[in-house]
Amino acid sequence: DGKESLSLDLSEILLQQPSTYLSNILLDGDGNYYVCTGEEIFVVKPDGSLYSRISPGQYITSFFRMKDGKVAAAYYDTHGFVLNEVVPGEGILKPVNSPISFDYGTYQGGVDKDLLYTENGVLQSCNLTDEKPEEILRWTDYDVNSSNLTSVAFLPDERIAALTTDYMSAGGETELVILTQQKKSETPEKVTLTYGTYYPSFFAERDITAFNRQSQKYHIVIKEYGDAFMDNSEKADLFAKELESGQFPDIIDLTYCPLSLEALIAAGAVEDLSPYLDADEIIAREDYVESALKAYERNGKLYAIMPYYGVDMLVGKISEIGNGKTWTVEDFMELLTSKGSDVKLLPSADKSSILWIMCAMNHDLFIDKENGKCSFVGEEFQKILEFSNRFPNEASDDSTLDDLRTGRTLLNRGVITSVSQYQMYEYMFGEPVNLIGYPTFGESGLVFQSNGTTVAMSSVSENKEGVWEFIRFNVTKERQENLSSPNGGFPILKSALEKQLEKETEAEYLTDENGKQIEVSKITWSSSMGGENFTVDVYAATKEQVDRIKEMIEMAQSGEQMDPEILNIILEEAAGYFEGHKSVDNVASVVQNRVQLYLNETQ
Repeated sequence: DGKESLSLDLSEILLQQPSTYLSNILLDGDGNYYVCTGEEIFVVKPDGSLYSRISPGQYITSFFRMKDGKVAAAYYDTHGFVLNEVVPGEGILKPVNSPISFDYGTYQGGVDKDLLYTENGVLQSCNLTDEKPEEILRWTDYDVNSSNLTSVAFLPDERIAALTTDYMSAGGETELVILTQQKKSETPEKVTLTYGTYYPSFFAERDITAFNRQSQKYHIVIKEYGDAFMDNSEKADLFAKELESGQFPDIIDLTYCPLSLEALIAAGAVEDLSPYLDADEIIAREDYVESALKAYERNGKLYAIMPYYGVDMLVGKISEIGNGKTWTVEDFMELLTSKGSDVKLLPSADKSSILWIMCAMNHDLFIDKENGKCSFVGEEFQKILEFSNRFPNEASDDSTLDDLRTGRTLLNRGVITSVSQYQMYEYMFGEPVNLIGYPTFGESGLVFQSNGTTVAMSSVSENKEGVWEFIRFNVTKERQENLSSPNGGFPILKSALEKQLEKETEAEYLTDENGKQIEVSKITWSSSMGGENFTVDVYAATKEQVDRIKEMIEMAQSGEQMDPEILNIILEEAAGYFEGHKSVDNVASVVQNRVQLYLNETQ
């Protein structure tokens, strides 16, 4: 009715710092108030006096009241996600013991059990003494994006209420969603499409939910291989068994797929999208960034379209590595040879990681997929082995910003997904940088890395038109130009990319008390290197910086890499050379025989 029930003045308790942000306020069964600022928790008695103050030294990601009225706070530390009880009068949090391994999610008190929480897109409930939680529903099945959840409640009439806020929309759109039980006969019939993955990503949830809400004919449901208690190898086995049976899902998530695209193609599991794209009346091939569109082409056939992407590369100072656009393996080796013995090529680089990079990025040189042949006995493979052997046996992550700026560490490895990230690297190195690819014996070593919802169409799907509708939905002009995706990568639609890059050059201002406009940062990057934390305030980009990004995208190529099984064979055999037990010739010969045998078996 709008009448005030209680007012407490807590300014003396809370306003001891220049700025205080209240992230949550809770009430326990005894009338005590629990005020969380993210960094601290204040327990306030019913009369407004301070009961206790807790500073856990970690940012509190979840703050909620359990079924029994106790208040809980959770945060991440070196041990992972830690769930704690807030005890009134105590100056520290009390860890909660449970057989269940909790992780980041949306938490609140349960109805019949201690907790009601959402984790990895699934609403669950449990008692703290339970061995496993009870799964209630997957939010995307009911067209709700769990990434946007702020709270959930079970209503007395068996309905479920969920409050969501879409922070990626222009206005931070908030919804109250009510789920009501109905007979299946009373709900509209739609064709079900299955989306197979072993981890439903933020992007997948967002895009599936949006597609389901607007589609009158199709409804996508997520089929997750395994559960949170299984490791990736166990999930991969489940996927492989289904692949062998020929009963795999309509939509195959390529971002979280245990098999490479090449393995899926070899198994005949994925459909060529070219006929669908060329016949489509809504989108046209020429409207998309050509190099990015070709990233999932194999032998003239298109198997996926990545809505967003980044570019995997090496970064170094122009003053150290020059401004060339590509370099060879020989160039790479000569760079390190020209420096002193105290100079590192890369942070955290050891023999095995360098060998992996050099082979993976030069797979065409060693593997002839069309004819099922390999060639590891040539001079190039021996050069790579000898070069890799110059690195330490174990990597040490001790390179600092000062090492980058003084040239004691020459390069850094990264995936560029925005102009601002390129600007961050200029800050890290302290001067203009060259975004150069990995060293190759052939083409550009700049490699596309998909972002967003990148999927393939199952070759055995009975609803291929519906799968194409979903793929097309994520790359339409309306979706690409209007969807806010902070650091989610570059859009594949040319017009959307131009808009994004143009926006990066537009300065942003605030007006001070004297009416003077002051430029403010567009984004702040927070990162660490060698144990040193740092932040970078990024302002409007220059035309030169944007042009460098355009050039990078044009030069980037397919992310196709060497078969992981072949890479494992190389690493296994190279270990003997690194340890001094085998010669280069011996390793090359054994790798040649083993890989050829593998190719013969898998053709």
